[in-house]
Amino acid sequence: MTKVYLSDLHIGNGSQKDDFKYDDELIKILENLNEESNNELFIVGDGFEILQSYENNGKINDVNEIIKSIDTDFLLTSIEKSHNKLIKTFRKYSQNHTIHYIVGNHDYYLLFNENIKNKFREFLGKNVEIHPYYYDEKWELFIIHGNQFDALNRLTLTSSGKILPPYGEIMEKFISKYFDKEILNVLPDEILMDYDNIEPKTDIFLWLEEVRKKYSVGLDLEYKWIDMFVKFVRSKESKEWLKINYPTLHFFSYLFVNKIGGIKLGELLVRIISSLRGAKKTNYLLENVKKILYKNRKIPKKYCIGYSDEDIIIPSKLQGIIMGHIHVPTYEIFPNNGGEVFYCNLGSWKHTVKKTTVKNKTRFLRRTQISYFIVKESNKSLNTQFIIKDMI
Repeated sequence: MTKVYLSDLHIGNGSQKDDFKYDDELIKILENLNEESNNELFIVGDGFEILQSYENNGKINDVNEIIKSIDTDFLLTSIEKSHNKLIKTFRKYSQNHTIHYIVGNHDYYLLFNENIKNKFREFLGKNVEIHPYYYDEKWELFIIHGNQFDALNRLTLTSSGKILPPYGEIMEKFISKYFDKEILNVLPDEILMDYDNIEPKTDIFLWLEEVRKKYSVGLDLEYKWIDMFVKFVRSKESKEWLKINYPTLHFFSYLFVNKIGGIKLGELLVRIISSLRGAKKTNYLLENVKKILYKNRKIPKKYCIGYSDEDIIIPSKLQGIIMGHIHVPTYEIFPNNGGEVFYCNLGSWKHTVKKTTVKNKTRFLRRTQISYFIVKESNKSLNTQFIIKDMI
């Protein structure tokens, strides 16, 4: 028996923000799997890009209202049109094998609406199971996307019972409204994809400066972005989220009436917001895995709004924990109850843009690593293989 795990494909609808370009590589993996008689595929969250596939102008701050605005038929038709051969391959694979789809923060809508869930299941193929998280009792593997540990990318329940979307989603929609179209008017389309994939986000200012100089742009991109971000922090939607999750920051946000302080103010704002998820600690999920193993063995229900109504208890029988979300491929082994437990983060199939220094000059370079994890059972033990490929 073979099980293959991958995550964070972010397969989109063909828009300017759809940067999934590796259809052929994934088709090859699926076709090879389909030739084997006994295997399962696990997509561990954010397999399909639903977040960027709807528009609400950043003004809807209620998950149930957002779901009403999603045209599921149009969305799935657009994805299929843009990735036709790949979708056909998924369907062919699912005729003979099971696809387990664990929900992330870019596709959590599947958990809130049976109509969307059923249409998505039919869209992907015959044997498709959708889970908020998954525990494989036979192989003792616990699988969850990981956004539950990310303050900016988990859902919030208000005292009135309304569910707020993740702060990252609110920000994404606001930025799309106030900045994306303006930057597209002065820069090539592919630059928008880079802009969405800068890591860490605190380097956005240096990247904008480099882009402005490279393309001789007359528009002051850095200050334009700061102006947009200050407006976002002061928006009704942002304040509502901050008031519940971070009351001190909510009060602090009222101080930003204008962009006094220029770049430094913008940097301060971004660093404050980014610090909520530990943006500099790219492996913060690894630290949470250690807490799970050595402290509480659970994920509190307040982190799991939409995914679970109770604390998620991590079983004592455990050989491995598999996550995605942070786009950083990782494989670690820890001692546990006299044995060993592995932690695998599946990485991503999206490119990242990171700052580097070349001959004492700062430059931003693209890099794409596609990765997938294979687990096989042999003589009642598990054999693991983590495959990471650099794409040019």
